[in-house]
Amino acid sequence: MPTRVLLSGANGFLGTQIARQLINLPGIEILAMVRSKNREHGLTRLKRAWSDWDELLDALKDRVTVIPGDVTREDLGMVRQDYQDLASSITHIIHTVADLRLHAPLEELRLTNVDGTRHLLKLADLARENGIFRRFSHVSTAYVAGKREGLIVEDPYPENISKEHPNGKGSHHENNPEKPPANDGFFSNYEESKYEAERVVRESGVPYSIFRPGMVVGDSKTGEIKTFNTVYALFKLYLKGKLRFIPTNSSLTLNMVPVDYVAHAISNLSFNQEAEGRTFHLTAPPESLPSIKELLNQVRVWAREKLDVKLPQPVFIPAAPLIQRIAPSSSPGSGVLNILFTLAPYLDEKHTFSRENTENLLGPFKLKWEEYLPHLLEYAAYHGFFHRSERTVHEQVLYRLGGRSYPVKYYDITVEGIQEKPALQVREDIISAYHSLKESGVGPGDRVALVGLNSTRYLTLDVAIGLAGAVSVPLYYTSPPIEIKNILKASEAKLLFIGTPHLMKRLSELDLDLEIISFCRESQPIPGSIMSWSQFLEKGKDRETGEKSTVFSQSPVDFDDLATIRYTSGTTGTPKGVTFNQGHMRWMAEAMASLPPWEDRNREVRYLSFLPMNHVVEGILGTYSPYYAPAPLKIYFLEDFNQLASALPLAKPTIFFSVPRFYEKLWSQLKESFLGNHYAHLKPGILKKILKPLVHRVFLSKAGLDRCSQLIVGSATSSQHLIQDYHELGVEIHNAYGLTEAPLVTLNRRGANRIGTVGEPLPQTHLRIAGDGEVMVKGPQVTPGYFESDITPPKKEGWLLTGDTGFVTPEGSLVITGRKKELIINSYGKSIDPLRIEALLRDAPGTNEVMLVGEGKPYLIGLFWVEEEHHPHDIEETIHRVNQDLSRPEQVKRWALLPNDLSIDGGELTANMKLKREIITQRYQDVIDSLYQKTSHPLILHQGQVEEG
Repeated sequence: MPTRVLLSGANGFLGTQIARQLINLPGIEILAMVRSKNREHGLTRLKRAWSDWDELLDALKDRVTVIPGDVTREDLGMVRQDYQDLASSITHIIHTVADLRLHAPLEELRLTNVDGTRHLLKLADLARENGIFRRFSHVSTAYVAGKREGLIVEDPYPENISKEHPNGKGSHHENNPEKPPANDGFFSNYEESKYEAERVVRESGVPYSIFRPGMVVGDSKTGEIKTFNTVYALFKLYLKGKLRFIPTNSSLTLNMVPVDYVAHAISNLSFNQEAEGRTFHLTAPPESLPSIKELLNQVRVWAREKLDVKLPQPVFIPAAPLIQRIAPSSSPGSGVLNILFTLAPYLDEKHTFSRENTENLLGPFKLKWEEYLPHLLEYAAYHGFFHRSERTVHEQVLYRLGGRSYPVKYYDITVEGIQEKPALQVREDIISAYHSLKESGVGPGDRVALVGLNSTRYLTLDVAIGLAGAVSVPLYYTSPPIEIKNILKASEAKLLFIGTPHLMKRLSELDLDLEIISFCRESQPIPGSIMSWSQFLEKGKDRETGEKSTVFSQSPVDFDDLATIRYTSGTTGTPKGVTFNQGHMRWMAEAMASLPPWEDRNREVRYLSFLPMNHVVEGILGTYSPYYAPAPLKIYFLEDFNQLASALPLAKPTIFFSVPRFYEKLWSQLKESFLGNHYAHLKPGILKKILKPLVHRVFLSKAGLDRCSQLIVGSATSSQHLIQDYHELGVEIHNAYGLTEAPLVTLNRRGANRIGTVGEPLPQTHLRIAGDGEVMVKGPQVTPGYFESDITPPKKEGWLLTGDTGFVTPEGSLVITGRKKELIINSYGKSIDPLRIEALLRDAPGTNEVMLVGEGKPYLIGLFWVEEEHHPHDIEETIHRVNQDLSRPEQVKRWALLPNDLSIDGGELTANMKLKREIITQRYQDVIDSLYQKTSHPLILHQGQVEEG
């Protein structure tokens, strides 16, 4: 008969790691039991829990069967026939489910830890009667030892152990009222409930093995873990500078054991005949355990090297017994005292654990804590000590809005002023919008389009769409109606939400049979045929009570499901729908939240959302990553991009991302100010050195960037010269690189800003340079493909072909040298990158846009679109200065100044203001010809050339 293992708690972290071990054993089928409404719901939960491990997801196809079940209910909550079928097929049960709340009421803990064990034993007994059952593997805890001292053997404990209560009387189990009061007792109700569960297992009569892990920590190789509790709470407090005094002896050893050791032991000993009827301490031997002093010393060294954080030496005070006496009277929570109370039993241990059975069957313990500690710390710090969950990014937003530990505050900045929006109100609106979408027939996989200005309403819709399992299709609010119409048709959108008055006035141009809902502000008029925002939210009220529903369970999606379609700007043709799955969204949000320096990540995060929210950086990274930061949030939404200069001093963001043009204008403003102009014209010397800190402080404060931990630039090629100017003032601008198909690939980190590069790859991101110089990317942020099935993704053997050319420096930073499709090859066969040169030329005063031309020509010419109040002499000075730093083929020999009439509606610019080069070349061909022929043209305001000498 095949070996069929029922794994309870298969979606828990230990259950997951045991499943990873089991699939490596031949001939084993896993019946993964998950508490769920039905098998489909259970499969979704399991896929989410197993999403980080491809081998487990593959095993779901043929080696794993999902079993919906609840251990707290009789017959596991299953219908009788399903229960009987299960009993006639299982050979083993590995029981990992537990209620891990240390100090919850004992009766509540018994429902899962004792009664749940009893219910599974009943199933095992029935399978044994069928003649097929071989082993019940029960996962307990080493801390069923309670307050006993000395050597703790693996044999059963005496029957009189129980928890001592403050009144001095022992607790009596309801099924054993004759049990005498405790002499030793327990530190927690959890320990007592797990001790009682062990007794139930031993008395059941079924063949069993009992496993008692110590403090389970992350994987010894990767640091992966799900819940950052026990020793991690100590790490977190110490790394955050909140724990100088440690309430224990410095010589105390901490009973840590990596999860991979525990999972390997359980999965192997469950099938070992010699393990039947035995108990195993899955702990490290005393000589392999660190003292708390040794442990924290290593944490200090690691923090200095990896986080650039200098931690003070801890002071050890043996106060654990005192904390245990005073902490229970305080209210539960996450404060330092409550955390210390939770840790107190593990900071005052007076026993060691025998490993005789374990070593006889598994051999000696070989892991070294000094080697795996860095992996634990790296993983925990990367995730900010936030417990890992199966939440999607949309569920994470809702979760944060309902929490108290790290409060969230919202602000809408409009022409009417700044308005605070309470987080609980936003949460209610999200749930109302979610119910309204369902009332409108929106379900999993349906596309829902939205186009509008940045606001809490936009966020509300984006989150609600995700909660419904639908696919968001965000569009540029600057796009012409014809382009919006084409995308709505291509994406087969079911609904359209509009939040910009500009488009409301041009609805007739959409000409679509599509339900349209407004999320414009109330002061802005909307046609009577369009559902207003308040009407839409009202639709989400509970039909029976007429009140807003505040109920939400879980999105009907797993991490492989499509989450959003982000359309390219169409610089080289028709916009393409770039797809991202739920898993992509979560990884990118978590990765972005991990990038700021440690100290900045653990203080209040202030974020200003001003780039269009359909932009991949703003709409994916910016919109969702703040909710993975272990800190309070203040999030500002700016309605009018043109008001950025006045909004920044209001928001004072702690991290800021913008396009190069913003930094160019900011630098121009500095040079135009009295102090900045004076500083810029000073020669290097003592006076300039004295003025530098003042100019630096005034400049950043006036711009509203004085609280910013990192200034990031991306989305277009930026001038290296400009970034160097900022650097010389002591202001670091960190270049980033990404594209719609892979929103963030590299970034210059704080403290390692390599000017001239776009930084090092993000975690789990790999770069390769093709033979022709094209940059290739592989990583969790790369799109799986385009929504349009007839468009082939630009991939080669799993690598995304970016279309950009570049190289990787010896330090591992990426340098972008050009864009393959936009490279200019002159008549001498020289390849020229116009984007880099154009970025330099846009510094010219009065210049709005620049485009270089020279394909097949002997030299480059430049088209400059200028403001009305332009100064040809200043522009020519900039051209001459830039030319001095370029090779001869790269120099601009002739140029024309043109009226600034490029527009989105005119077709020359994309919705995100990038040049459509082919269209511009066609429309300005006469101007281009006249420059090469050295003749005049009526469109040209002024033309110039380099004097040959």
